[in-house]
Amino acid sequence: MPRVRANLREWRDGALNRSRILLAAKTAVAAAIAWAIVPLLPFVDNEYSYYAPFGVLVVMYPTVAATARTGGQTLLGLALGVALGLGALAATQFLSVPPVIPLAIVVAVAVLLGGIRHLGAGRDILSAAAVFVLLLAGQAGGDSYPLSYLVTMGVGVVVGLAVNLVFVPPLYFQWAGGRLTTLRGAIAAVLNTLADHAQNPDPPQVDAALAHLDAMLSEVRREVSEAEDSARANPRGRRHQHEGEQNAKRLRSLELAAAGTRDLAEVVAGRHPAALAALTDETTERFADAIRACAALTDTATDDPELDERLGAALRALDRYLDALPSTTVSTSTKAQRIEPAIFLRRVIDASAPFASDSPSSGSAGER
Repeated sequence: MPRVRANLREWRDGALNRSRILLAAKTAVAAAIAWAIVPLLPFVDNEYSYYAPFGVLVVMYPTVAATARTGGQTLLGLALGVALGLGALAATQFLSVPPVIPLAIVVAVAVLLGGIRHLGAGRDILSAAAVFVLLLAGQAGGDSYPLSYLVTMGVGVVVGLAVNLVFVPPLYFQWAGGRLTTLRGAIAAVLNTLADHAQNPDPPQVDAALAHLDAMLSEVRREVSEAEDSARANPRGRRHQHEGEQNAKRLRSLELAAAGTRDLAEVVAGRHPAALAALTDETTERFADAIRACAALTDTATDDPELDERLGAALRALDRYLDALPSTTVSTSTKAQRIEPAIFLRRVIDASAPFASDSPSSGSAGER
C-alpha cells in the first residue's frame, strides 16, 4: 500500500506540475491554430488537414531548442519518406510489378535509413511516410496526398515551434536545482545507511539504498541536461546563465560524492573483508562517525553558513578514524585495503570542498 501511494504521488507530480500543465496548454493551442490554418492554404487537400495537429504533437517538447531540433528532424524524415514512397510508386506504375514487391522494398529501405542517428526523431516517421505515400497516393483521387501530407505536417511543426517560442518559453533551472537538492539528500541517506551497516551489518538494505541512488542519479543528470536545453534559443536564457552554471557545478560535485559513496559501499558491504578485519569496537565506532560526518557535509546546502564547519568536522572525524586504525605489522595488500575506506571518504569530502569559503587543498587524511 505505501508503494502504491508513492507511485500515485510520483504520477501526480509528473502529470500535474506547472511545467507539464503549461506544455499541455501550449500544445492544445498550437493544435487548434494548425487545424484552423490548413484550410486556408492553397494546393492542399482539406481531407488531410488532420495531419497538422498531429505535426504539433510530434514536435511539441517542453523546451524551444528540443522543439526546433525535433521539428527539423521530423521534416527531413518526412521529405525522405515521401520521396521514397513516390519513387516506389513510380516504379510500380512504370514496371507493372505486383504492389507487394515495392511495398517490401520501401519498408526495407526505410528501416535501413532509420538507422541514421542524425535523423533523430525523423527516423520514427520516415517509414510511416514512405508506406502512406506508396499505398494512399496510388489510389483514385490520391494524387494530392503526398503534397498535402508534407505541407500539413510542416504547418504543425512550424506552428508548434512558434507557439512554444512566443508563449512563455520555460526555464527549468529552478526545477533542476530542486532535484539536485533531492539527490544530495539521497547520497547522505546512503552514507548514513553505510554507517549503520558498519556497526550492524544489513547487506540487503545497503543494496536497496544503492539501487535507489543509481536510479536517482541517472534521472537527475537527465533533468539537469533538460534544464540546460531549455535555455538554448530561449530569449530569457542569457539572464539565467549563472543558474545553469551553478547547477552544472553542483551536479559534478554530487557525481563525485556518489562515486565515492558507491566505492565505500564496496568496502562496507563486506566485499573486501580485510578492509574492516581486526578493527576494535572503538575503531569501528570512529569509522561510523566519520561516515556520518561525511553524510552531514554532503547534505549541507552549498550556500549554508555551516558548510565550512561541517567540512572541518568531516576532516577531523576522518583523522580520528585513521588514528584508531590498528598499527600491527600486516602485509602491504592488507594495509592498502584498510586505508581504502579513508580514501573513499576523502573523495566524498573533496566533492563538497569547492563550495566552502576556505577550501582545504590538502589534509592529513589525504596524505596518509
